[in-house]
Amino acid sequence: MNNNLLIVLAFLTGAALTWWVEGIRWDADVSKLNGAHTAELKRQSDQAVIDLTNQKKRTEAAQIALAALDAKHTKEMTDELAKNEKLRADIAAGTRRVRIAAANLATCQLVGNSTSGSGSLGDTVQIDLTPAGGSAVLSLRESTSRDDEVIQYLQGYAAEAQKRCKIN
Repeated sequence: MNNNLLIVLAFLTGAALTWWVEGIRWDADVSKLNGAHTAELKRQSDQAVIDLTNQKKRTEAAQIALAALDAKHTKEMTDELAKNEKLRADIAAGTRRVRIAAANLATCQLVGNSTSGSGSLGDTVQIDLTPAGGSAVLSLRESTSRDDEVIQYLQGYAAEAQKRCKIN
């Protein structure tokens, strides 16, 4: 019986030793995988920080470019409105007049005072408008100028946004 006890004890000791060695090997494998996983997470985190920083720089550059575009078109619109207001004030004061040159729309030629076949700007019939009529013409001019500036601004904004955001 002593012999059987020694065999069982040797078997249990061998099993315990095998269990302990496998546990150490298992812990080493898990530790290695943990290290690889941690390294991959750090790499992804670092890349995300780099991408976020680059995107922030691109966004700031686009905002600066669009602000400059906005300032340029706002100044142009303000200058055009000031010019129009000066013309309107000159018409109201009587220092300027609005004249419209009559044209034959069928032939696209200016209508002249002479009977010769050729018309020149000096030969055209001119119609003087009243100050109210001149003001109406300037209102139309102001409206078309503003619309033109808005269209140019929006086209510039869209082009800048497309360039900065790489939209196709």
